[in-house]
Amino acid sequence: MNVDHLVKMANEIASFFVSESPPERAPQDVATHLRRYWEPRMRRTMLEHYRRGGAGLSDLARSAVALLAADPKPPGAG
Repeated sequence: MNVDHLVKMANEIASFFVSESPPERAPQDVATHLRRYWEPRMRRTMLEHYRRGGAGLSDLARSAVALLAADPKPPGAG
C-alpha cells in the first residue's frame, strides 16, 4: 500500500469536509469517512504512518487520524 497515495487521499477527504462540516465537527467527520470507506489495510497503513510522524498530512487529516488512533477498536474492526 503506497502511503503517499493514502496521504494524498486523506488530505483530499479533509479538504472536502472543510467546506461541508463545522470546524469543530470536521475531524470526526473525516475519521468517520475513513472508518466507513477505507479498507482495514488502508487504515492500518495510515495509522502506522501517523505513528511515525504523519509526514504530509494536513492538520485536519492528522486530527482525524489521531481520532482513529485513539479508538479502542483495532483498525480492521470497521
